[in-house]
Amino acid sequence: MFSWLFFLAIAFAFLDWYAAWKENRYLLLIAKPLTVVFMMLWTLEFSGWQGAMLFFGLGLLFSLGGDVALLFSARWFMLGLASFLVAHIMFIIGFSRPLAPFSAFSGVIALIIGLTGARILRAVRAGIDRMPGSKKMKPAATIYGIALSLMLLSAMLTFFNEQWNAASSIIVALGASFFFASDSMLSYDRFVRKLPHARFWVHVTYHLGLFGILIGAMLHFVK
Repeated sequence: MFSWLFFLAIAFAFLDWYAAWKENRYLLLIAKPLTVVFMMLWTLEFSGWQGAMLFFGLGLLFSLGGDVALLFSARWFMLGLASFLVAHIMFIIGFSRPLAPFSAFSGVIALIIGLTGARILRAVRAGIDRMPGSKKMKPAATIYGIALSLMLLSAMLTFFNEQWNAASSIIVALGASFFFASDSMLSYDRFVRKLPHARFWVHVTYHLGLFGILIGAMLHFVK
């Protein structure tokens, strides 16, 4: 399952992390999109984006769109946000095929994720209030925060789905957690307070998130 395309994606991810640490913009413009491009080619090679893997493929496609938008000027931020919003919706659909039954344990997990997401969103919204001319970002941030939390929840709920094995659930849950952390750090750094080497940590957790989501999904859906 792990072909040369997978290892090329890893190589470009490491290159991107180096560029992010050094703040090398020109290298970032090459390495970050190509990491996702090779992820797309890898998943397409082994799954053909058939069945539920179509949604993970589309999630990658919209993640690539978000990457490209966020690499350019701030005026493209909303476009990047919208693209990643669609990516999360695609991942939610993929994790929910089929939908896991509700239980007390899944309810507790939903509560924990909801409270965590609400706390982060409250800080981000307060930061947006302090930025002149950014009020239109508040509803967008709220919608995105809800979708991000639901993506994490849908990955966690695979533990309660009898059709998912433990290994696949653990890997997608870790991936979704890294993705959640990445977007949370990006929002906090942009709207609340600047973090040291924020771009590096955002990129590392983002790529670990995508790799986790994809590897877990491939292990589950690709026989």
